[in-house]
Amino acid sequence: MDRKQVEKDLKFLKNDKKVLAVLLFGSQVTGKTHERSDTDICIVAPDTKPIKIMRKVWRRLKTEKYDIHTFEEFSLKMKNQVMKDHEIIRCEDEQELEEYFYRYRKIWNDQAIARGVT
Repeated sequence: MDRKQVEKDLKFLKNDKKVLAVLLFGSQVTGKTHERSDTDICIVAPDTKPIKIMRKVWRRLKTEKYDIHTFEEFSLKMKNQVMKDHEIIRCEDEQELEEYFYRYRKIWNDQAIARGVT
């Protein structure tokens, strides 16, 4: 994975004020890549319906090398994985991103306590 190429390909999201962050996650971050690995991208856009962001992505990005999702469409388990293991490709306000993630970390931790898994 060429990080500069990823940044270039996703540059069209840079000026979108509804996008809080663009994150790299998955095997490219954990180092568990293989010859068929793709590049997993997570777009964090708290105040926008996921379909609106994805339509923009589908119109602008004509490549099969990325697996792109919005954070908001993920299950809580997947959100937790992204929050734990990611690299920031673009984020205008990292503190705001952490505050946004805090809510989901709290829910995850509360559920773990309720299940007796700590």
